[in-house]
Amino acid sequence: MATGQDLLNRMELLDPELQLQAGETDVTRGLLSLNVAQDHFEAVVAVHPTLMGGGKGTVTTAASTETTTFPTGVLRIDDLWMLDSTTLLPSYRMTDLQKTGAHRQNANWFYNLVASGTSPGVPSAYWTNGSQIFWSPLPSGVNSIRWYGFQVAADITASGTFAYPDIVMLPLAIFATKVLTVGLDDGPQDLSALAQETFNPVIDALSNFNRTGAASLNYDYSHDT
Repeated sequence: MATGQDLLNRMELLDPELQLQAGETDVTRGLLSLNVAQDHFEAVVAVHPTLMGGGKGTVTTAASTETTTFPTGVLRIDDLWMLDSTTLLPSYRMTDLQKTGAHRQNANWFYNLVASGTSPGVPSAYWTNGSQIFWSPLPSGVNSIRWYGFQVAADITASGTFAYPDIVMLPLAIFATKVLTVGLDDGPQDLSALAQETFNPVIDALSNFNRTGAASLNYDYSHDT
């Protein structure tokens, strides 16, 4: 398995003046630039549905509590599934309401005929703003919901295992070397270009934290003919 030192070695190939072996003077700066590069790479990955979506974990509801905190380090949710309380296996897919505040009315049209979306029950749908997950109907108790998606990796260290495939190493090392050298010889225009290059993927990632698909049909009303 590749380590952070393998990335530092690639940076020395790109810039032989760097001193990135154990105990040498540029190691701390090299690791910092590699983690800047990894953050940039993760912002790009987060924009693409299901790409590197091997992450999974659980979030938990609480009785009569409207929201659950968005899982830490998750940049993109690809799906949410309710877990069976006995087997802890996925039971049904949660409906993504996608409209702001839509959790106040349940996605199930028949349920809407007899109850409000705020009446307690087992959640079947959700809406999220990227910091909180809002449940519908209002949870009546503790429920475990599994998320699938993309979660950021731990920071790169010299001895730690690199979290991504080897083919990511060269572009990451190139970007990290560019970050290290951009303040030495480049002018303000080069800094502006680098800022533009990095800001666009970050903004896209922050705008696309929920990638479960198109909005589902929501039957809000009934009528007689």
